Amino acid sequence: MQLSDQDQHIVREIWDADLSLCEVWRTHKGAQALAKVPFEGATAEYLNHLRTAERSPAYIRGMGYVLAEFRDLLLDRDLNAHTTSLLQREMKHTRNAHHKRARMSSFYAWCQEKGYIRKAPDLTTERVSTGPKACGSLGVEQCKSLIEHCPESLRGHLWLRLCMGLRVSEANNTEMLELRDRFLIVGAKAAKTRTRRVMELFDGHEQWWKAVKPLKSLRERFEQLRESAGIHDWPRNAMRHTAASHWLNFYQDEAKAALHLGHSPAMLHRHYKALVTRRESEEFFELWR
Repeated sequence: MQLSDQDQHIVREIWDADLSLCEVWRTHKGAQALAKVPFEGATAEYLNHLRTAERSPAYIRGMGYVLAEFRDLLLDRDLNAHTTSLLQREMKHTRNAHHKRARMSSFYAWCQEKGYIRKAPDLTTERVSTGPKACGSLGVEQCKSLIEHCPESLRGHLWLRLCMGLRVSEANNTEMLELRDRFLIVGAKAAKTRTRRVMELFDGHEQWWKAVKPLKSLRERFEQLRESAGIHDWPRNAMRHTAASHWLNFYQDEAKAALHLGHSPAMLHRHYKALVTRRESEEFFELWR
């Protein structure tokens, strides 16, 4: 059989690269196999992998929601058709994209490790500085809906974040929190500033403190709570920003509010002043009594 000029060129490249026919054949078979892995089949296998790895049920359930959403967005295309540009484009049509980028990156890294794709898509985003942005907060009715739909197991953490204004990292370190003489004490190891903080409690807050306990998969639990409460527009750090606005309104003193929240007075004034009215703050704190 006479080879074409193109075939002869390819043979010379194989020869120059010192490749055996076996290596060429394995590469060809691997490429064929990559094209035959459907997205839905891979997601089912990945969820089983997470169960085997003993990830928490809440984490697996949350991952399942994310994968199901992208299955519909991507029309169950074969994995090999999932390019970086395609996924970055679809990310623009989803809420809470930062969280979902992390989840999908984990999935594609596993696919690459399994040999289902040649290279995992790049879902990272470039941080672009656009100057200071206004802080978004939740309305009183939205806070009320969160409380009404909050499962018993999550009530303590909802109070820590949405009412008391603890940072996520602080609220997660429940062993570093203490209630003493109607004050919530945030231990230095839990606080971002690495200094102990003392926060005033109101009447009725003790019942919320009793519900505080260590929990896993808090991100997934709060995401499910937002869905149950029907809140779709969720500003970044919404719970802490909401609490900070109301505590600043309550104290009417930036220095006192700063001590409560672990902020600088200047930052409090810049971000939270005049975000809510005095009446809204009264209604907000009444929710927790």
